[in-house]
Amino acid sequence: MNVLLCATCGTRLTEPVRRLDEMPEYPGWDGLPGPDGRRHGPPSVPRGTYVVDPLPFGAPFEPVGPDEEYDGIVPGGMWMSDERGFLVSAGPCGTYVLHPDDVVDIAPHPDPHRLIGCCGPDGRAGINHVCACGAGVAVVAADCTSGYETRLVPDTVRVAAAE
Repeated sequence: MNVLLCATCGTRLTEPVRRLDEMPEYPGWDGLPGPDGRRHGPPSVPRGTYVVDPLPFGAPFEPVGPDEEYDGIVPGGMWMSDERGFLVSAGPCGTYVLHPDDVVDIAPHPDPHRLIGCCGPDGRAGINHVCACGAGVAVVAADCTSGYETRLVPDTVRVAAAE
Protein backbone atom coordinates (compact mmCIF):
# COMPACT_ATOMS: atom_id res chain seq x y z
CA MET A 1 0.00 0.00 0.00
CA ASN A 2 1.15 3.51 -0.82
CA VAL A 3 0.20 7.09 -0.15
CA LEU A 4 0.82 10.02 -2.45
CA LEU A 5 2.34 13.16 -0.98
CA CYS A 6 2.59 16.75 -2.17
CA ALA A 7 6.11 17.19 -3.59
CA THR A 8 6.18 20.79 -2.36
CA CYS A 9 5.24 20.40 1.31
CA GLY A 10 4.95 16.66 2.01
CA THR A 11 1.24 16.74 2.93
CA ARG A 12 -0.43 13.36 2.50
CA LEU A 13 -2.92 13.65 -0.38
CA THR A 14 -4.39 10.14 -0.39
CA GLU A 15 -5.64 7.38 1.83
CA PRO A 16 -3.50 4.23 1.60
CA VAL A 17 -4.01 2.82 -1.90
CA ARG A 18 -2.85 -0.23 -3.84
CA ARG A 19 -1.40 0.18 -7.32
CA LEU A 20 -3.12 -1.59 -10.19
CA ASP A 21 -1.06 -2.88 -13.13
CA GLU A 22 -3.26 -1.30 -15.80
CA MET A 23 -6.19 1.00 -16.28
CA PRO A 24 -9.47 -0.91 -15.77
CA GLU A 25 -11.92 -0.97 -18.64
CA TYR A 26 -14.26 2.01 -18.33
CA PRO A 27 -17.67 0.69 -17.30
CA GLY A 28 -19.68 3.14 -19.42
CA TRP A 29 -22.37 5.49 -18.20
CA ASP A 30 -26.09 5.77 -18.70
CA GLY A 31 -26.40 9.48 -17.81
CA LEU A 32 -28.62 8.86 -14.79
CA PRO A 33 -27.86 10.20 -11.31
CA GLY A 34 -25.76 7.88 -9.18
CA PRO A 35 -26.69 6.55 -5.73
CA ASP A 36 -25.43 9.81 -4.22
CA GLY A 37 -27.85 11.79 -6.45
CA ARG A 38 -25.02 13.48 -8.35
CA ARG A 39 -24.66 13.31 -12.11
CA HIS A 40 -21.14 12.14 -12.76
CA GLY A 41 -19.89 9.13 -14.62
CA PRO A 42 -18.86 5.97 -12.81
CA PRO A 43 -15.47 5.92 -11.10
CA SER A 44 -12.53 5.13 -13.37
CA VAL A 45 -10.86 3.01 -10.66
CA PRO A 46 -12.24 1.22 -7.58
CA ARG A 47 -11.85 2.71 -4.10
CA GLY A 48 -8.56 1.82 -2.45
CA THR A 49 -6.62 1.60 -5.72
CA TYR A 50 -4.72 3.78 -8.17
CA VAL A 51 -3.19 3.34 -11.57
CA VAL A 52 -0.53 5.22 -13.50
CA ASP A 53 -1.94 6.22 -16.89
CA PRO A 54 0.88 6.42 -19.46
CA LEU A 55 -1.31 8.38 -21.92
CA PRO A 56 -1.58 12.19 -22.03
CA PHE A 57 -4.49 13.71 -20.12
CA GLY A 58 -6.11 17.14 -20.15
CA ALA A 59 -4.73 20.52 -21.15
CA PRO A 60 -3.04 21.60 -23.29
CA PHE A 61 -4.85 20.34 -26.38
CA GLU A 62 -3.21 20.23 -29.81
CA PRO A 63 -4.69 19.85 -33.28
CA VAL A 64 -4.73 16.43 -34.85
CA GLY A 65 -1.91 16.49 -37.40
CA PRO A 66 -2.83 17.13 -41.06
CA ASP A 67 -1.54 13.70 -42.08
CA GLU A 68 -3.31 11.91 -39.23
CA GLU A 69 -6.71 10.40 -39.71
CA TYR A 70 -8.99 11.17 -36.79
CA ASP A 71 -11.20 8.17 -36.09
CA GLY A 72 -12.96 9.52 -32.99
CA ILE A 73 -10.87 7.40 -30.65
CA VAL A 74 -8.59 9.45 -28.48
CA PRO A 75 -5.94 8.04 -26.16
CA GLY A 76 -6.87 9.22 -22.69
CA GLY A 77 -10.43 9.81 -23.87
CA MET A 78 -10.21 13.60 -24.00
CA TRP A 79 -10.72 15.68 -27.09
CA MET A 80 -12.07 19.07 -28.00
CA SER A 81 -12.67 21.07 -31.12
CA ASP A 82 -12.33 24.73 -32.01
CA GLU A 83 -11.51 26.82 -35.06
CA ARG A 84 -8.33 24.74 -35.53
CA GLY A 85 -10.32 21.49 -35.87
CA PHE A 86 -10.16 18.40 -33.67
CA LEU A 87 -7.82 18.74 -30.70
CA VAL A 88 -6.36 15.91 -28.64
CA SER A 89 -4.72 16.00 -25.25
CA ALA A 90 -1.05 16.87 -25.01
CA GLY A 91 -1.31 17.08 -21.23
CA PRO A 92 0.84 15.30 -18.68
CA CYS A 93 1.61 11.61 -19.12
CA GLY A 94 1.90 9.30 -16.13
CA THR A 95 -0.91 10.82 -14.06
CA TYR A 96 -1.95 8.90 -10.96
CA VAL A 97 -5.63 8.04 -11.41
CA LEU A 98 -7.55 7.62 -8.15
CA HIS A 99 -11.13 7.31 -6.95
CA PRO A 100 -12.03 10.83 -5.71
CA ASP A 101 -13.04 9.47 -2.28
CA ASP A 102 -9.44 8.25 -1.75
CA VAL A 103 -8.01 11.77 -2.10
CA VAL A 104 -7.70 14.06 0.93
CA ASP A 105 -6.54 17.59 1.70
CA ILE A 106 -7.03 19.16 -1.72
CA ALA A 107 -9.23 22.15 -2.52
CA PRO A 108 -10.61 23.72 -5.69
CA HIS A 109 -8.16 25.94 -7.56
CA PRO A 110 -8.65 29.67 -6.81
CA ASP A 111 -9.04 30.38 -10.55
CA PRO A 112 -12.72 29.58 -11.24
CA HIS A 113 -12.01 29.15 -14.97
CA ARG A 114 -10.22 25.90 -14.14
CA LEU A 115 -13.38 24.47 -12.58
CA ILE A 116 -15.61 24.69 -15.64
CA GLY A 117 -18.07 21.90 -16.33
CA CYS A 118 -21.78 21.24 -16.28
CA CYS A 119 -22.32 19.23 -13.09
CA GLY A 120 -18.74 19.49 -11.80
CA PRO A 121 -15.27 20.16 -13.20
CA ASP A 122 -14.67 18.33 -16.47
CA GLY A 123 -10.86 18.30 -16.19
CA ARG A 124 -10.27 19.96 -19.57
CA ALA A 125 -8.71 23.15 -18.13
CA GLY A 126 -5.67 21.48 -16.56
CA ILE A 127 -4.81 21.41 -12.88
CA ASN A 128 -7.96 22.41 -11.04
CA HIS A 129 -7.24 21.46 -7.41
CA VAL A 130 -4.49 22.51 -5.03
CA CYS A 131 -2.79 21.20 -1.92
CA ALA A 132 -3.26 23.06 1.36
CA CYS A 133 0.12 24.73 0.67
CA GLY A 134 -1.29 26.20 -2.56
CA ALA A 135 0.64 23.98 -4.98
CA GLY A 136 -1.41 22.78 -7.96
CA VAL A 137 -1.50 18.98 -7.69
CA ALA A 138 -4.63 17.47 -9.23
CA VAL A 139 -7.05 17.37 -12.11
CA VAL A 140 -10.50 16.42 -10.79
CA ALA A 141 -13.01 15.17 -13.35
CA ALA A 142 -16.50 14.96 -11.85
CA ASP A 143 -18.77 16.24 -14.59
CA CYS A 144 -21.71 14.56 -16.26
CA THR A 145 -19.61 14.43 -19.45
CA SER A 146 -16.51 12.83 -17.94
CA GLY A 147 -15.34 9.94 -15.86
CA TYR A 148 -15.33 10.31 -12.09
CA GLU A 149 -11.69 10.48 -11.05
CA THR A 150 -8.92 12.50 -9.52
CA ARG A 151 -5.61 12.57 -11.35
CA LEU A 152 -2.55 13.63 -9.39
CA VAL A 153 0.04 15.14 -11.71
CA PRO A 154 3.38 13.27 -11.56
CA ASP A 155 5.71 16.28 -11.19
CA THR A 156 3.65 17.61 -8.25
CA VAL A 157 3.46 14.48 -6.07
CA ARG A 158 5.60 11.64 -4.83
CA VAL A 159 4.73 8.08 -3.85
CA ALA A 160 5.64 6.73 -0.41
CA ALA A 161 4.96 3.48 1.41
CA ALA A 162 1.91 3.71 3.68
CA GLU A 163 2.81 3.52 7.35
